[in-house]
Amino acid sequence: MAPIDLRATGDRIEALLGELESALDARAWEQVQDVVSLVTELYGGGLARVLELAADDVDLRRRMADDELVASLLVLHDLHPLELDDRVHQAIESVRPYLGSHGGDVEILSIDGGAGVVSLRLLGSCDGCSSSSVTLELAVQRAIQEAAPEITRIDVEGAAEEPATTSLTTPVTLGRKPTPAPAMAPIYGLRALAPGRVGPLEIEGTKLIVCRVGAQLYAYRSACPGCDSALDGASVDGPVLRCVVCGAAYDLPRAGRNLDGNSTHLDPLPLIEEGGEVRIAVGAAR
Repeated sequence: MAPIDLRATGDRIEALLGELESALDARAWEQVQDVVSLVTELYGGGLARVLELAADDVDLRRRMADDELVASLLVLHDLHPLELDDRVHQAIESVRPYLGSHGGDVEILSIDGGAGVVSLRLLGSCDGCSSSSVTLELAVQRAIQEAAPEITRIDVEGAAEEPATTSLTTPVTLGRKPTPAPAMAPIYGLRALAPGRVGPLEIEGTKLIVCRVGAQLYAYRSACPGCDSALDGASVDGPVLRCVVCGAAYDLPRAGRNLDGNSTHLDPLPLIEEGGEVRIAVGAAR
């Protein structure tokens, strides 16, 4: 059975109800509302009963809480066994390895359950370059919305890695319905890529390179910010990638930041390794 896209289904239900409200007279619309309310109450009661029957099965309750679809329905009916704060913290912990692989991190500043707002601060190389928005959109935002769908806004404060650098003065605000996150395209054969080698690829018309530093893979658009030449033939020495045309050096783990004293950096693409598969979000190129 194909997985259910809960958000898309919810949006479709809202759209249909909006059309019905516009097309029906007041009495008919009240009846539609009553039907929706009764159906919601019915399956909410069913979920509550399932939790009662599973009260002694800790493993089953945990698996229900970890399932995105079931967990979202539990949240809707205020039945989720974990508090909001716990779910948000777990979501952040789940993406720390991804952020850390790019020399970044995130700090929770506050969680306001009543307003549905989480405030965060980006740390390290997540601040001050294009990887900030990419990392946030594909990792932090997705993790929080999956674990806590009642969160309607994520406020992000950029925190400079060093006091002398410039930080954001206005928080970046992400609404409940942000620009859809780019699809993660599966790429095969990259797990065998050796350190020091550059793997050139072209996906959906976008030319990119993949490099390995230790056990971690990194993906970047194949264009040197210094001379705009392709990086297919770039050299890689440990964590440093160097353009063979202009000689510019870039720090691969730290979001591709230039090591020659200027503010340029490579254009990173989110890359996630999970379940033995490598996925790259090409549409997130900046």
